[in-house]
Amino acid sequence: MPATVMLATVMLANLGTSELVGLLADMTFFGKFILLVLLVLSVISWAVVVEKGRLLARIRTGHMQFWDRVEDWLDNRTSADDLRRWCEDRPDLPLANQYVETHNLSDAPAVRRASERISYLEIERLERYLMLLSTAVTISPFLGLMGTVWGIMTSFWDMASLQSANLTVVAPGIAEALITTIAGLATAIPAVIFYNSLVRKIDLLANEMERLRTILEERAGGGRGEVDPGQRDFASRPDLHDKERI
Repeated sequence: MPATVMLATVMLANLGTSELVGLLADMTFFGKFILLVLLVLSVISWAVVVEKGRLLARIRTGHMQFWDRVEDWLDNRTSADDLRRWCEDRPDLPLANQYVETHNLSDAPAVRRASERISYLEIERLERYLMLLSTAVTISPFLGLMGTVWGIMTSFWDMASLQSANLTVVAPGIAEALITTIAGLATAIPAVIFYNSLVRKIDLLANEMERLRTILEERAGGGRGEVDPGQRDFASRPDLHDKERI
C-alpha cells in the first residue's frame, strides 16, 4: 500500500488542470461534500483573518498616536480636556474609550472598575468571530482524515468489486484520499498560524489597557498620586511597544 500511495501521489502532482478537474468530478459524493465543507471553512477563515488584521492595524496606528498625546498630558504640555476631546473623536480605539469612560472619575477604585468594564467589552469585541477561526483549526484536519479514510475504503471496495488490484482500479480512491487530506491541511495550517497571531495581538492590546489603567489610577490618587513631570517614574508608564508590533 505505501508504494501504491507514492505512485498515486506522483500521478496527482503531474496532473494538468483538465485532468484535475476530471478527477474532482469523478470523486464520490461524500468526498465532494468534504471538499465543499473545507472550502467554506477556508473562505470563512480568510475573511476573519483579513477583517481582524485590518481592524488591529487601524487600532495599532491610532494607539501610537494616543500614547504620544498621553505623554504630552503627563508632561503637562496639554490638558486632560484636550486629550478627552481627541479620544471622543475616535470611538473605534479601545484606549480612547477607556480614557473617556474614566475622565471624570476622581478616585482610584472607581477608575479601576470603569477601566475593567471597558476592557472586558473591548476585548470581547475584538475576539468576536475568532471562534470561527478556532473551529476551522480544530475540525479541518479531522475532515481531511475522514476523506482519507473514505478514499482508501473506496479503493478497497473497487478492488473487491473488480477483483483487481492494479493502479487503474485503486488510483481514483487513493487520489480522492490525497485531495481531501491536502485540502484539510491547506485549510488548517494558515488558520492556526493567523489564529495564534491574532490572539497574541489582542493580548498585547489588553496589556496596553492595563497599563493605561495604572496611569489613570495614579492620576486619581492611587499609588503615588500626581507628581511633577521631572519626578515621574517612566518605568510605570507604557512604552511604544517597539518590539511588540500588533
